[in-house]
Amino acid sequence: MKILHELSWLWETLGIALLAAAVCMACAALICKVAKKNLGKKVLAVIGAAAFVGAILAVILIARTPMPL
Repeated sequence: MKILHELSWLWETLGIALLAAAVCMACAALICKVAKKNLGKKVLAVIGAAAFVGAILAVILIARTPMPL
């Protein structure tokens, strides 16, 4: 049980990254719908993967920043 508590940061990071990727994919789909352009599944997958990696990097950078007292 202690291992699950120690790895809770990992699950939080993955959840945040998945949520950010879903939001980015939805925004890209809405922008393409408004512009009346077709958005392929491969392009949507690339956008989702890039957003996922970007969100993980952002969480890591934010976690390294010390909190002010």
